[in-house]
Amino acid sequence: MKRIEASLVVGEKKVFSGLSQIVEIALEANAVLTKMFTMGYNESQLTESLHSIQDLQKRAFDTDFACSEDITGGAVSPNVIDSLLRFSRSAAEMVHTYLHIGRELGRMAKAYSAGLQIHHADWDSVFEDMLGSVEESLLKLKQALSSSDVSEIMQLRKEIQALEEQGDDVKDQGFDRLYGIAPELNYLEFYHYQRILHFCEDILNGCDDCASLLVSVVTSILK
Repeated sequence: MKRIEASLVVGEKKVFSGLSQIVEIALEANAVLTKMFTMGYNESQLTESLHSIQDLQKRAFDTDFACSEDITGGAVSPNVIDSLLRFSRSAAEMVHTYLHIGRELGRMAKAYSAGLQIHHADWDSVFEDMLGSVEESLLKLKQALSSSDVSEIMQLRKEIQALEEQGDDVKDQGFDRLYGIAPELNYLEFYHYQRILHFCEDILNGCDDCASLLVSVVTSILK
């Protein structure tokens, strides 16, 4: 059984810790956003939660910047620099995507306050399922970052890939539903839901990409 811990230099251990911090921030953002979907387009509540995601996004990009400095400053093996930089940026971009979704909810809340009828109850289960898959993926990604067992990391990567595929199925079902009720929706409402579906897919894809990059880093270090 191959173990990676003994092969990591001090700088690489520090970078792995920083990457884990970004994933933890993404988990916090996922929890905030999940709660936002239960607020029924209450503008004041959504605004408060959006501020929380903005703070998390700033923390994620600050941590990404610090990790990038460590990565490019000679703290890691040259053959893993590119993959680590891409992981760090991809993880931070996931948090930024949460901010996009939060802003989309906030904008729709303004339309709702102005009298737009929104079929939001029809979508609770779709977004709940997608964000649930994201949470599982992020937890597995965090576990992989702290694991010293290469076999476990490989298995977690497979499980994350399966969750991404599961999320794709939920997204496709969401689009089937969206087009099925399209005659009942105005253009803004249709655009709103399809945009959120794509954003949720982007986060799941980001988890899968990060898991693949981690496997690339681990296998390169052990060569």
